[in-house]
Amino acid sequence: MPSLQTKCLHPETGKPYMLSMRMGKNRSWEPFSKGMTHAFVLEFASQEDLDYYLLHDPVHREFSLNAGPLIEDSLVVDIRDGVLFGPKAKRPLGQGEYRGSCHCGGLEWTAKLDVAEHVLCHCQTCQKLGGGAYSCNQIIPRGNLSVTKGEPGCYTYTGASGKSGCSVLERERTGAYLLLGKKVRCYFCPTCTSHVYHHQEVMPEKVIVRTLLLEGGSDMPATGEIFPEGKLAWVRDLKESMPNGV
Repeated sequence: MPSLQTKCLHPETGKPYMLSMRMGKNRSWEPFSKGMTHAFVLEFASQEDLDYYLLHDPVHREFSLNAGPLIEDSLVVDIRDGVLFGPKAKRPLGQGEYRGSCHCGGLEWTAKLDVAEHVLCHCQTCQKLGGGAYSCNQIIPRGNLSVTKGEPGCYTYTGASGKSGCSVLERERTGAYLLLGKKVRCYFCPTCTSHVYHHQEVMPEKVIVRTLLLEGGSDMPATGEIFPEGKLAWVRDLKESMPNGV
């Protein structure tokens, strides 16, 4: 701070044009397409001082000119407090409505949640399908999920076990399935294979949406878990992460 006050001086006023510099975390709802999750937060006393830094500061100008095509610049500016840096961003849509997207961006959807939270599933089917210790989900009314971009593929298996011996791969979103037993349809991006939601015949009016793929999903708390008998030995007990062990 003292260094900024003595070195970052406006040539006309003789006063510091940069008040502070600190590390900040990107809390924007925008996708991190540039891979930026952390950056420097610069504080200016006025818009005029910010304009001077952007347009006339010799160090910043030299860096920008030498950056070439590799990077756009070292600075991301958003003068609205609490949007890019600072407090967590607000929900981008209506109350309880969240945007979701797959890894490649070819599939997008919206999901309405009553509560922004994860329920962890430790079943072997989720472990097989996702390649992880558990999946993050929430059961919502079928009408609360809407695909807004792309066309998902569909993997269908029979029964609760999900064994390969009673599975069939079907890339139609709908259709008649003549196999015996109840069906579970898993909808995913056909390009990058991100799983979006599941639909079970035993719950025809509900879908199981993958909550971690929703914007802001990394900030949602995990409040419950199912199929604990399938939990891997090294997975931490959820109760240990909750306030007062509740």
